[in-house]
Amino acid sequence: MKTISLLSILLCAIAMPLRAQTQEISEIKDDIATIKTDLAVLTTEVKNLKENVNERFDGIDKRFDGIEKGFDRLNNIIIACIGIPLAILAIGATVWGLLAHRRSRKDQTLEKQIENLTQEIETLKQKRIVNP
Repeated sequence: MKTISLLSILLCAIAMPLRAQTQEISEIKDDIATIKTDLAVLTTEVKNLKENVNERFDGIDKRFDGIEKGFDRLNNIIIACIGIPLAILAIGATVWGLLAHRRSRKDQTLEKQIENLTQEIETLKQKRIVNP
């Protein structure tokens, strides 16, 4: 009887950890299943978030395209506002320079003529003084 009770105690001692291990294994399996479902939920949420971000970036790209077109127009207006007056000034300066150069030539020829005439007048005066 002692051997039977000893054997039954020994078998119980062996079976108890095995039963605990099977319970732990089932708990671990349950945990793995919940982790898998959580992971699936997270992947779908990340995918949805990615699509949402992509849609927003597409909207922002469209806005920037419109803004860039506006900047192109604005650049053209600025260039026109600066370039046209500069072109007018450049043309005016060129014309003024040409006219001034012509006037200086005319002035030089007139001065030469005046000098020639004054010399002739002086020579005529001297001749008149000498031969009255």
